[in-house]
Amino acid sequence: MKHSKIFFVLCLPILMSVMPAYSWEPYDGIIAVVNDISIIESEIDNKFNQLLKFKNIPRRKYSAEKSKILDKFIEDALVMEAASEEAIVVGDRRVINQIEEMMKQFFSAQIQDNKKLDKLVKKLSGRLEKKINDEPLLEDKELDARIDSFTKFMENRFHISFQEYFEEIRSQIMREQVMSIAIGVSPPSKEEAMDWYRKNKNRLGDEVWVKHILIRPEGSSFTAERDANQKLTELRNRINAGESFDKVARTYSQDSGSAARGGDLGWQMLAEMDPYFAGFVNNLRIAGQLSTPFKSSQGYHIVKLMGRRQITFEKVERLIMFKLYNENMSEQFKKWVNRRKKESEIQIFMKNYMET
Repeated sequence: MKHSKIFFVLCLPILMSVMPAYSWEPYDGIIAVVNDISIIESEIDNKFNQLLKFKNIPRRKYSAEKSKILDKFIEDALVMEAASEEAIVVGDRRVINQIEEMMKQFFSAQIQDNKKLDKLVKKLSGRLEKKINDEPLLEDKELDARIDSFTKFMENRFHISFQEYFEEIRSQIMREQVMSIAIGVSPPSKEEAMDWYRKNKNRLGDEVWVKHILIRPEGSSFTAERDANQKLTELRNRINAGESFDKVARTYSQDSGSAARGGDLGWQMLAEMDPYFAGFVNNLRIAGQLSTPFKSSQGYHIVKLMGRRQITFEKVERLIMFKLYNENMSEQFKKWVNRRKKESEIQIFMKNYMET
């Protein structure tokens, strides 16, 4: 025994000299366990830090906000477990199919022809799928620019990266699949949607008919931004001096979808537009009114208001059906989660956790 102690003492300096001087990293602990699924603390922290970028949260409410995030992770774990039991798998293509519908809404402002719009969206979704899977692609700057404008719009709208948004859609599809099997939630009828429209149509806002001219900055520098703004100011002055808006749009607008139509975007709901674009358009109240140059996620614009009208039922029927279905789904989902929690073994290790 003495010999082994002496050997250890003699070897200790040698071991210390050959061991690398590692700096120890904080241990990424498990913050909750849902049956056999572990939830990692860093995942909660990442979500919370992301939230702080877009929401002013007083320090006294940090625990409450983190608890809400953890509750969402617990719900997702319960859904994943139920999906596994039912052998439900949501592949990338299924998520892409849903994103295609959002692409159609986004690009419909630029392309009025439905056949051309469908063809473009198919190209874009196929290219997006390959990008997500890191597959080799031939260079196509025009398609990539369109994909970038769409993904930036979605990131600005939902305040998360597009990859996270992609996974949120996958999670939502999985949740709907689980709910349809576990509960069998049925879609609302047209009569229910019409009833909702009659009661709420005065709160839905207007449709607007606008024409626009788009100039994209040649780079991200201050000079490029200034030059684009200045170019539109010059074009606006020419229109105010008597030149035809349509002619100027056909000649100078960089929106390939609408330029040939004199910048005409047709009738649209404000909710269908880029939020920055919609904000400026909504300030125009008189037919024929011309905006000052402003910036959206696509570039710099000037807009001419052609008309406003109350939104028709046909325009919002799908949105109302979707809203009513989601509300019913959400209510049933809460009941399902509460029941599933009671049936599950859930351990929470978060300090100052506040159950919601």
